[in-house]
Amino acid sequence: MTARENRPSGLDGDTNETTTDSGSSDDANKPADTAADCSADTAADRSPETPHILLLEDDDSLRELLVHKLESNGYETTALADGRECWSFLATGEAPDLVLLDVMVPGLDGFRVLGRIRNDDRLEGVPVIVLSSRGRQADVRRGFDLGADDYVTKPFSPAALVARVRRVLS
Repeated sequence: MTARENRPSGLDGDTNETTTDSGSSDDANKPADTAADCSADTAADRSPETPHILLLEDDDSLRELLVHKLESNGYETTALADGRECWSFLATGEAPDLVLLDVMVPGLDGFRVLGRIRNDDRLEGVPVIVLSSRGRQADVRRGFDLGADDYVTKPFSPAALVARVRRVLS
């Protein structure tokens, strides 16, 4: 593995962007077995007083770093890399206390996942923070128009993200 592959993208000055967006196909409602299995495994193990955060991030290094940072700050996490898996988890599992959504992910993009969350009566009150390298005003506005509670542009400080998570959950 090269040093570049080891480094989390989107953090503290690393401005390389993920530019692939596998888009959104109409078969995105098909459940992903991985997410359903993950939902069943984690819901039974979860402590009711510990806030549960669902993280959708396709960059492996960044996802691992954020899981570590969130869990070291007292949050339980479920981390997924694919938008379809994320939607399947949300549609079939227990609602998380907060969702962190990357926009440009494979399967079903984060904006579409956010739109589905806000159109689902069971999930409409779940706070959502969008994480994205898309920092143009139109993208930020789209996130808020779809119902995001906050929008964090990459690169960002993991400590600042945890502070935003605390604020949104309070």
